[in-house]
Amino acid sequence: MVRIVTDSAADLPRELAEQLGIIIVPIRVILGAASFRDGIDLPPGDFSAKLGAGNMPATSQPSPWDFKKVFLNLTNQGEEVLCLSLSAGLSGTCHSASIAASQTGGKIRIVDSQLVSAGQGLLVTRAAALAAEGYDLDQLAHWVNEEKKRIQVYAALDNVEPIVRGGRTSLFARHAAGRAGIKLIFTFNQQGGIQILERVRGRKPSLDRLTELLVEKACTQVALVHVDCSSEAGMVARSIAERCRAKITYVQEAGATVRTYAGRGAVIAAG
Repeated sequence: MVRIVTDSAADLPRELAEQLGIIIVPIRVILGAASFRDGIDLPPGDFSAKLGAGNMPATSQPSPWDFKKVFLNLTNQGEEVLCLSLSAGLSGTCHSASIAASQTGGKIRIVDSQLVSAGQGLLVTRAAALAAEGYDLDQLAHWVNEEKKRIQVYAALDNVEPIVRGGRTSLFARHAAGRAGIKLIFTFNQQGGIQILERVRGRKPSLDRLTELLVEKACTQVALVHVDCSSEAGMVARSIAERCRAKITYVQEAGATVRTYAGRGAVIAAG
């Protein structure tokens, strides 16, 4: 059987990951002199409290050894591995996984999802469901490389400072959102990098537009991730479900990695 491995930037609900047999390798989040494993040492509530203390967060990709330990454990049990990392355009996590795979025996495939958060999570859960149906490693790797091109991620950010400060998009984003009340909606380009899709005036109109983008795509399955705005994310989810009859796979609070760059008030939707 093929086991699916991913990293904590996928923002998967832990119960869903356990149900599907998905293994999550944590990215490290650095606050001051301390390093925490995303989702293990640093739950979302703790992260917000530590930010309130004035710490500026940063992230660090998992080491090759972090992945190798997981790969060895699985291959020693006779399992094959498909590892789906967050976009290599945003992090060196995929590179770490590739190094680990080259040092481990057994059948292991590493795929750059070219996505993050809700998009990465949606891809990972779909792959795990197919693995449970009996897809072999070659079939899964081929399917994933095609499916990742079809998944669209849209992120409505309430504040662009964290993503600009973290170097995940250009200073132009700060300029584009410079006028009072302007909110930016981001998406991914074909290289797995983040780009501005639209500028919208006002918080609610930006969330309405986020909904429209998923409805226009006629998605059948949608995942949402948010940063400290569960009621607004729930509103978006309900509207999408009603208007295009999409199945809402999950609405999840973002982990520390995505929080570091998306900032409070972010709503990320993928389908």
